[in-house]
Amino acid sequence: MTRLGALTGWLLCLVFSVCTAATELASPSVLEKSLAELSDTLKSDFDLSLLPELRALRRDAQAIDALEIVAQTLLLEGQIRQQYGDYQQSLILHNDALQLAIKRNDLALMAQSRLAIAKLEMDLERYNYAQRSLDDVHQLITQLNNHAQTMPYVAQLLLLEHRLWQGYLYVLLGSYHQAVAELHTDDLVVAGAPELVDKLYLVRAWALLKLGRFQQAQPILNRVAQSDTLIRNQRMKIRFKLLQSMAWLQSGDFQQTLETAMPALEATFATRFLEEQADLQFVLSNAYVQLGDYQLAHLYLKRYALTKDALNFQKRNNKLLQLESQYALATQKQQLSLLEKDNALQAQEIFRHQQILENTRLAQQRGALLLILALALLGFLYWRWQNKRYLSLLEEQVKQRTAELDERNRQLQALSYSDSLTGLHNRHYFFSEADKLLTQARSASQSTIFCLIDIDLFKQINDSYGHATGDLVLQQFAEVVTKELREQDELVRWGGEEFLLVMPQTDMLTAQQVVERLHNAVAQFSFCQDSQPLSCTCSIGFAAFPLRLAEAQLGSWEQVLELADNCLYRAKHGGRNAWVGLNLPAQPLGMTLQQLQQNLDAFTVSSTKLAG
Repeated sequence: MTRLGALTGWLLCLVFSVCTAATELASPSVLEKSLAELSDTLKSDFDLSLLPELRALRRDAQAIDALEIVAQTLLLEGQIRQQYGDYQQSLILHNDALQLAIKRNDLALMAQSRLAIAKLEMDLERYNYAQRSLDDVHQLITQLNNHAQTMPYVAQLLLLEHRLWQGYLYVLLGSYHQAVAELHTDDLVVAGAPELVDKLYLVRAWALLKLGRFQQAQPILNRVAQSDTLIRNQRMKIRFKLLQSMAWLQSGDFQQTLETAMPALEATFATRFLEEQADLQFVLSNAYVQLGDYQLAHLYLKRYALTKDALNFQKRNNKLLQLESQYALATQKQQLSLLEKDNALQAQEIFRHQQILENTRLAQQRGALLLILALALLGFLYWRWQNKRYLSLLEEQVKQRTAELDERNRQLQALSYSDSLTGLHNRHYFFSEADKLLTQARSASQSTIFCLIDIDLFKQINDSYGHATGDLVLQQFAEVVTKELREQDELVRWGGEEFLLVMPQTDMLTAQQVVERLHNAVAQFSFCQDSQPLSCTCSIGFAAFPLRLAEAQLGSWEQVLELADNCLYRAKHGGRNAWVGLNLPAQPLGMTLQQLQQNLDAFTVSSTKLAG
């Protein structure tokens, strides 16, 4: 009986200790701590080995009905699967998290789930669905701000993340001005989220670089360079190096571009960051074009095309792409091994042949002197004939290869100067030819007019009719404007729905007439969309070069472009479907560029003023 009582007591103690341990493991504070540690780990890299820990944490949270923690684990697992291309399962997990948030009526959790879905839709290039999710997030944040029980920090953090991904979507859609306007933290006070802030700054710098404003992007990049986030997150570090090299490229420091982009490109090898790898290869191709090394430029352009193909294929079948890459690498290694063996055999054959010649020479020395001299003379004559024949063949091959290289360089230069959609010259062509063009403008008696033309509400066309219709509108728009131009005028695809018109040897009155003519032509033209008419308008801002600010001081063409952009901004915000030009007096203004910008309205002429 005594032994039975002792055994019973020991079993009760064991059961009590097990229950106590289970209670400690399943307590909300322990689960929240584990969730925070996993979330912090995922900031560095999305590791598949974390999936078992996430699922175990989810089971523990479900056991105590901690639905918020369950939803957070669903979102984290969905992000991991998204990074590895399992988009279908990722979308299921995000939607499960959203349903839990709706069940709890948790506005903050609903906003987080919608943000995760928006990021997934962007990866799938379904931008309309991504915008709908972001609009839902904005409404949820507004409700959070009006909710008395919501902590201000939560709403501020969600607003910061919403701005980040809304700006990112604008960049993907080519609306770079909207992206720059969206990506700011001026009215936010968010502490403890340095990674989100750094990501927002990087996307803002990206948008500025897309607009060619590397002077504004460089201070932002310098600020991010001092952040600890780049040490922890490899992808952000590579993305930072990509943007830095783009800034160097736009500033004209092509050697610094190579020194920045090349190590970053090497860091992408054997990773899943194919998008950054392709962009770095494109930057290197452009840098080598500027340095005149068209062979390397062509090489990196081909690699860029191959990487883009691989990136698109990865979205369809990630595992198959990995197997093909491994097979290609093994085949390449095998070919290199065979080539090395072949080179070794050739070296042995050459050495054996040299030995035979040496033995023959020694044998000939044993003969008569006359025979040696005769053979030597015949050998010399034969060598001369062979040498001339070889040199002739070599010269012919050099000429042929030189001609082929010249043709490839010409094709590459033409490709880098042209916009594939509209057939117009592109921004790179203008940067390459600007100095030559403006040297003529300085010597000419009349000025050169810079016009920035933007298609009004182009994003709505893409959203309503699709990107194929948007591309057709861009092509027809370019044709309509080109028909209205003079022979000496030059139309350039500046980026997105924005065009640059350069009118040399043109006074301001003539410029107003040309601008009014093409403005009316666009408004009266019926753009076709599936045999249905589609109306479009445009806004135009223009200014004249050279810009005479003060005595013996001329403004740069970049400053003139900036003034034209300011005029375009006024045309846009004045109701669109208008043009605004900067009509400066012929004599020097006697003021700085900043003073001119502050008093810009005093010197502008517009379609609305003339109509009035």
